[in-house]
Amino acid sequence: MSNKKKHPSKRNFVGVQIGLISFLDEGVEEVLDILEEKSHVNALIPSTISWSRGNAGRATDWFPDHGVAEPDHLQGGAMIDIDPRYYEATYLKEFGAPDPLYQGVDFLELITEPAKKRGMGIYPYYCETSRTDPRALNIPGFVHILEVDLHGRRTGRPCVNHPEHVTWWRCIIENHFKNYDIDGFLWGVERKGPMMLMMDGQECTCFCPYCREKARNEFGIDVENARRGYLALENYFSKVRTGVRPTDGHLIEFLRILIHHPSILAYEQMWHEGHKQLAKEVYGTAKWLDPNAYVGQMVWQYINTFNPFMRAQWNLDEFKAFADWIKPVMYHTAAGPRFHGIVQGYTKSILGDFEEKEATQLLYKILQLDEAPFDELPNTGFSPEYVENETARTVRALSPEVQVYPGIGVGVQGIGNLSVTPEDVKDSVRASYQGGATGITICRNYSEATLACMEAVGDALDELGITDEIPEGISKVKVEREVKDEGADADVF
Repeated sequence: MSNKKKHPSKRNFVGVQIGLISFLDEGVEEVLDILEEKSHVNALIPSTISWSRGNAGRATDWFPDHGVAEPDHLQGGAMIDIDPRYYEATYLKEFGAPDPLYQGVDFLELITEPAKKRGMGIYPYYCETSRTDPRALNIPGFVHILEVDLHGRRTGRPCVNHPEHVTWWRCIIENHFKNYDIDGFLWGVERKGPMMLMMDGQECTCFCPYCREKARNEFGIDVENARRGYLALENYFSKVRTGVRPTDGHLIEFLRILIHHPSILAYEQMWHEGHKQLAKEVYGTAKWLDPNAYVGQMVWQYINTFNPFMRAQWNLDEFKAFADWIKPVMYHTAAGPRFHGIVQGYTKSILGDFEEKEATQLLYKILQLDEAPFDELPNTGFSPEYVENETARTVRALSPEVQVYPGIGVGVQGIGNLSVTPEDVKDSVRASYQGGATGITICRNYSEATLACMEAVGDALDELGITDEIPEGISKVKVEREVKDEGADADVF
């Protein structure tokens, strides 16, 4: 094999999200054989730092036909060696995973050489999920960077505007790029702003000193006025969830609070800009360390599909400033039961004037979806057309500057009565490429997928005739196939 290979943006990308536990349970070469032969994987996306069982642990609901069939009770943390040279600027210096299974093992050292021999790229992945458990209790000092809620209480997630949190992530990125032969990085943080958290019945954050200062000095926001507005929202949500119907209806009363307290939306945007700035810090740091690094961003399904407020907040075109590629999450099988639960939440709050069936159709219209009726969603999922249409929307917004590799649900658990089938997988692979994707990301975690579903990825690629190249005529979306100018050596990676 030639040492010179195409830049990843110029070949079909088949990535897989995977945790250290799978290599320890099944063996490095054995897992790589499965990934290469069954799914034609050419990119590993290892969760090198994680507190997420869904991204780094064993299966959580039921065990597939590979791996160890018992819970691993992931505690989480860094699964690479923490080099103290890169952490002089932060007091967050000790965050190695305490799990007994991981002691004495460096994830990237374990997989890099055998993966590179097969021509696989390596893109470490950090996914901070929307859940706050398991907590990062193993990190001394982590309590100091936690968000602060509306009432001054520390909560479960680190603040995106806390300078120590930002510095810590610059240190982590430097550790990765200076000590390991990696090809890029994938950043993914599942976060909602304070108003969206309240809609879901969670604590309204963040009102720490750094967020307050940013709101006042950079956005000119009257923070106390904003806080009074959020308190009014808190009162509203607590009442409607107990069945109290506002005199003028649920939606009108919600809009009235926003109109009477315009600083709510200003504060919401301040938080959003901080969230986005953290992603830019990760991207810029990686690019400074390695100008050829291929840096991706995960786009949460709440943003691209489920939540009209978050879709409005995130303009896809903005990703051009801090992503070479994106992984928009499009788990179409899981989307059914998940959207069913989201509709139920809306009808207990701002859409309380609607029946669940009516609210479903309203949200479909707003979000440009055409899926099953409300009652069928738990047992139906979304259609493959959803994957194709959402891929096409994303490609049209970002191509040619940013490549799109949909995150398809090959192994996703925690979705009620449904489970992903090989036909579901083949449908989503086909739909991704028909929508104009130049690659795919196998999600959520290899440890949750059956071998039949992994094989379905490769079967679909073979049926489409896709290897390193994507044949003409598969995509229904006409876009130019160019990439960002990476300099004279852009073809070499």
